[in-house]
Amino acid sequence: MTTPTRATLEKALKSDQKLVKAATQIAKDLTSKAYDISDLCLALGFALSSPDMVERVAGTNLLSAVLIALPQDLLPERQLEFLSSFYMDRLRDHHNVMPAIIDGIDALVHMKNIPHAQISLILQSFFEHTTCQSQTRGDRTKMFYIFQYLTENFKDELQAMAGDFVYGLINSIDGERDPRNLDIIFSFMPKFLSTYPLLHLAEEMFEIFACYFPIDFNPSKQDPASITRDELAIKLTNCLVANNEFAEGTVVLAIEKLESELLVAKLDSIELLRQAGLKFPPSVLEPHFDQIWQAIKAETFPGNDNEEVLKASLKALSALLERASHIPDISHSYQSSILGVILPHLSDVNQRLFHPATGIALVCVSGDAPYAADKILNSFLLKLQAADASSEQRIKIYYIVSQVYKLSALRDSLQKLDTTIREAVQDDVIASLRLIEQEEFDAEKEDLELQKAALSVLNESAPVLSEKQRALIYKALVQLISHPSIDLDFTTLTVSLGALQPVEVQSNFIDVCVRNFEIFSTFVKRKIYTNLLPLMPQIAFTQRILDLVMTQTFNDTTAEPVRLLALEALNKLLLLQDQRFIVDLQQQSNLLHKLIELGQRTEGLSLQSLEQIAGALSRIIQQLPLSEQSAIVSEYLPGLNLSQSADLYITKGLLGYLHKDITLDDHFERLLTDLTQLSLNTDNEQLRVIAHHLLCSMVNKMERNPANLGKVKKITEQLKVAIKKGDVRAVEILAWVGKGLVVAGFDEAADIVGDLSDLLKHPTLSTAAALGFDIIAAEYPELDLPVVKFLYKQKLFHTIMGKMGSKLANYCVHHLKAFVYVLKATPQAVIKLNIEQLGPLLFKSLEEHNEAQSLCIALGICEKFVAQQDTYFQGHLTHLIPSCLELSKYKAQHTMQVRIAALQLLYDVTKYPTFVLLPHKVDVTLALAAALDDPKRLVRNTAVKARNAWYLVGAPSPN
Repeated sequence: MTTPTRATLEKALKSDQKLVKAATQIAKDLTSKAYDISDLCLALGFALSSPDMVERVAGTNLLSAVLIALPQDLLPERQLEFLSSFYMDRLRDHHNVMPAIIDGIDALVHMKNIPHAQISLILQSFFEHTTCQSQTRGDRTKMFYIFQYLTENFKDELQAMAGDFVYGLINSIDGERDPRNLDIIFSFMPKFLSTYPLLHLAEEMFEIFACYFPIDFNPSKQDPASITRDELAIKLTNCLVANNEFAEGTVVLAIEKLESELLVAKLDSIELLRQAGLKFPPSVLEPHFDQIWQAIKAETFPGNDNEEVLKASLKALSALLERASHIPDISHSYQSSILGVILPHLSDVNQRLFHPATGIALVCVSGDAPYAADKILNSFLLKLQAADASSEQRIKIYYIVSQVYKLSALRDSLQKLDTTIREAVQDDVIASLRLIEQEEFDAEKEDLELQKAALSVLNESAPVLSEKQRALIYKALVQLISHPSIDLDFTTLTVSLGALQPVEVQSNFIDVCVRNFEIFSTFVKRKIYTNLLPLMPQIAFTQRILDLVMTQTFNDTTAEPVRLLALEALNKLLLLQDQRFIVDLQQQSNLLHKLIELGQRTEGLSLQSLEQIAGALSRIIQQLPLSEQSAIVSEYLPGLNLSQSADLYITKGLLGYLHKDITLDDHFERLLTDLTQLSLNTDNEQLRVIAHHLLCSMVNKMERNPANLGKVKKITEQLKVAIKKGDVRAVEILAWVGKGLVVAGFDEAADIVGDLSDLLKHPTLSTAAALGFDIIAAEYPELDLPVVKFLYKQKLFHTIMGKMGSKLANYCVHHLKAFVYVLKATPQAVIKLNIEQLGPLLFKSLEEHNEAQSLCIALGICEKFVAQQDTYFQGHLTHLIPSCLELSKYKAQHTMQVRIAALQLLYDVTKYPTFVLLPHKVDVTLALAAALDDPKRLVRNTAVKARNAWYLVGAPSPN
């Protein structure tokens, strides 16, 4: 193909659309080597050098569009040098040509083969013949992206320009006001400022950014870029701390703006100080630290009313101290300035300045722990040793001392603290703990807060307690655990001491507890288990504690209350330990057999003990391999009589969480029959719950074969016979069987759903049938249903709608109640798809004033849609608002939860557009007055929130 002719080019220049099309074709031709770009420039010369400015613009646009469309590695150095010379020359041209020139320069600098020397020449020409700020917003954007690319890829060339490039960049940025362009500048300049020498222009460069601080910008909702003020503020802060030469200016700027009354200016200034502490070397900041401390002190001491400002100020101070902690001279200088102010106020806990002083003190410890902690602890020690130190003062001091220890440990400085001061403080703490050993100590009159505070210190100081101090602590712990009425949690301390001093803890604490276990009361025994079980993972104590639990669990002479405690401890132990421990324990002691034997052969076992046995069996069997699980079930299940309470609980333990792959076909029919009969005949509600859960779980896990389905069908037929006789329990059992089938995705579940829906009009069983739908739809975390059909909730919804849809049109109260229970478990997306059909039913369920549970569910469903400003509910506010107002009133059937839910929904309604709400405003605000006098405080609070929101509907927005 030949070079485009003048006629072809003139035609291409007539419109933007033709120009783009021609540029694309020319780029393809150049890429395929059909002709050379120098030939194109010659052919286009008439336009590029035309005296007509419009034609020059079009010609330059075409050439730039071609360059943009070309592969970046196509043109050789010689041609790129020629083209860059052309564009540099054109920088003197009319300003209307500049957009095309900038496009061309952008394309050229991205070319792989451009001579590096040309970069400097292009920039010099640009800075000399034009200015960035005289261009349009879009062209400035392109220039800033060019600067970003060049600073990242041509560092040597730009540094060779010395101050010329920095000065040109300053002039290009100076005066920029567009947030989108500022976002670009603030994004790439921190890296530039930290890597390029600013020479004599550091101050000028700093001022370029300082003028924007703090950012005052309210983004437009129509802006597709969605730049936020906070994002810009963060990026600007990064610029202001990017170069060490900015340190003085940054400190002065932050302190000046910190005096502002505007919250956002204060927070930005504090964050700037924090970033300065993180980025600038301590040697650079040291001359300015006194100014910084005085500014931060004004916000923290006595303390700012705004919690956000106070936290940010302490955070900034922490950053300064932590960075300086690696340079002792500077760190000690900083700490001396701060501690000199706050230490005098740590001596009196009743002073107004005590609280802010402690906050700053802890910040000091987090910066330079050994230096600050010694001085702070010494101040507290002087107060603790004073004759007038009260228990209340000690409590406050102890809690702060524990934080000092904790922070010191985090900085690996606990052992570095002054031993004399540290041990004196610990002696005082131990003496407070040991007050419980005195005969006149009355545990009922004392609130034990002093002992709790003492333990908080000892928990943190365990690694540095002396042998003498530990001996006293062991005595106090034995006294605590054996006390007939005190129940303090000190497990953290015993676990720490056990890891550090296992021999001591064994002989001075564990052995004492175990040796005297029999003589202690049940209350004390419970405390012993509570405090010993956390020590189980430490191998030094495992066997000793395990022996105690096993002995108390399986000893024939153990009394029932004591055995129950031991069983509870065994369950906690099994929950604390991992699979390997449990499997080893089972193999070594045949624990599962012992538990089954205990349940079957021990007379007088309470249901609570049987529940604990079932829990332990379940925990053990879950951890065993499938082959062992199957063998255990085959061994024990045939001999279990489910009419016996003990055997039922054992069955629960063996089968409740049995792996789904283990078949029970040989026992399935017997289990179904026995469990069903048990539930129909027993009056013990606990046993019925177990039977229901086992039935549900077994049906869920059963193999999908005709034999099993036939057995389930047989049971459901028996239940239907009982239902015809008016047996409410049969309805409940049917619902539990249905639940197992529904979750597993059995098609047979639809028949049970249909049977339950038919019962919703039954004169005596309708309530039970409605609750049956709640059973099917509700979540039960304690129930093992491992076979879960994908999208089963959606399938349940459609099944029920198919069975009940026509009946719902009649608005039977029980149909509505059952329908609401199902909707509770239905994904919101499914409800939304069917909202035209479901909406009227939801509104009707609110008008019917059902029992509290279904009302709360219906209100909750409506609230989710209203909170998202759903258009369907917007169009039906005339139905929704009166119902909510009625439900918000204090009546016997309107429980507190119902009233709160109704009021919350009314509050959420105010998020809809004003024109929709105004017709209802007066009626709602008047009707809500009654709720303001509700007997329940939580209802009144929600009523105030809702009424205020309605009162402000249509009010002018604050400036």
